[in-house]
Amino acid sequence: MCKTFQKQYFSFVLIMFLLFSGTQNSWAAFTIDDEKKLGKEIYDKLEKNNFLVQDKRLNAYITEIGNRLLAQSNKASFDFTFSIFNSSGINAFATPGGYIYVNKGLITAVANEAQLAGVIAHEIAHANSRHVASIMEKSQKLNIAMLAAIIAGAFLGGGGEATAAIAAFSMAGATSITLKYQREHEEEADRLGIGYLVDAGYYPAAIVEFLKLIKQHEFLSKTIPSYLRTHPGTDDRIFYLDGLLQTQYRRVGGAGNIMGNFLRMQALIVLDLNDLNKHRKQLMESLQKDPRNVDLLYALALTEDQLGHASAALKNMNKALTITPQDEDIQKSIGLIYLKTGNTGQARFHLLQAARINPASEQITLALGKAHFAAGDFQNALDCFLKLRDKKFDDIDINYQIAMSYGRLNQQGESHYYFGLYFKKEKKKESALFHFRQALNYYPEGTPRAVAIHDALNELNADKPKKPDKKSDPPQKASE
Repeated sequence: MCKTFQKQYFSFVLIMFLLFSGTQNSWAAFTIDDEKKLGKEIYDKLEKNNFLVQDKRLNAYITEIGNRLLAQSNKASFDFTFSIFNSSGINAFATPGGYIYVNKGLITAVANEAQLAGVIAHEIAHANSRHVASIMEKSQKLNIAMLAAIIAGAFLGGGGEATAAIAAFSMAGATSITLKYQREHEEEADRLGIGYLVDAGYYPAAIVEFLKLIKQHEFLSKTIPSYLRTHPGTDDRIFYLDGLLQTQYRRVGGAGNIMGNFLRMQALIVLDLNDLNKHRKQLMESLQKDPRNVDLLYALALTEDQLGHASAALKNMNKALTITPQDEDIQKSIGLIYLKTGNTGQARFHLLQAARINPASEQITLALGKAHFAAGDFQNALDCFLKLRDKKFDDIDINYQIAMSYGRLNQQGESHYYFGLYFKKEKKKESALFHFRQALNYYPEGTPRAVAIHDALNELNADKPKKPDKKSDPPQKASE
């Protein structure tokens, strides 16, 4: 078994086990409120343990597609949340309470936005029809350990690796009770989902194309894709949907891409090296047929960059730039590649161009601040970072960048203050206390900054752990 997969699977099963161990063991009368509560708990655990892709653009894109489809549906009485699960398996899944998860592997596998929308529409239909709740109510034999393993398998995929992981947890019984949708569930979700898809403006055959793609993947890889393990009866589904296409949707058209930038969104998904090389080959073949396709050039450039081919990445980005010089994504990406390779002059030039096109972009402002800092222009770097002081980024604490910039400008009081904020957020109490106390040396008592520092110190000092009660101390062995 692949050690990486095993570690991921074990940790996920453990998380699910701990989650479900605090819930009821009987799933009879699984209400809407029960769904909301359980779905939220699963989501919170996944997010806390970094199982979800934290990319604002990707999540916004998935959510926009999801909301477009939801607007065409008879929405269930809970709020929907759309997320990307960090797995290369080709799968999508709905957990209770309107939480829809799409594996990043599925996003890279589909050919266009309509196919992706078709999968999401299908999962929305499962959620609206409360199919997961129905399965859980009927599965009276489903104990906590089994449910934990099954939910993990639904996300991470099946096959020998999953079975071995379940067995290692002494959950062999879970392999005989699976959280699969029943045939009537699939038929209902297909019927409703294709309706959502068409009403949202996509072409109806997209979902059938996806199912055929999955079947092709199964044939070529000689393994069962995880989607087929949680969504059985694919041949029957293709037959049923083909019937709908030839009757109800025979004269219906629709678009393949509505939101736009599908290829760019695909390129943002970080894949392993083998997938990157495969993706690169596919993009190059597509570009031979359509050499001036900006999205293909952009996607290929990002793929080359992820492979470490900076020169090839810049070459393709610059080709795209000659076609669309006012494209902020391309200007920003060129700037970031130059920044990565140490060419701060070109990095600043292109990032300034991107900032002129979209001055409100937080990501561009952050990148420009980093470029200014790398070039030794600490004042402009600070100006960029201060614009973002109240913003949250996935991979960076802006307080650290502000502290570093103030330090380089020899404004030690502000540098210590922002280092204090940074370490406080990182829960490194002693480091935070040190910097806040140092910062006090630079501000007279009663000034707004001094008051803010005292407030932070009081908050940190109030967080002191309680001393153990001496009466409860274990008896000490007398020295001989």
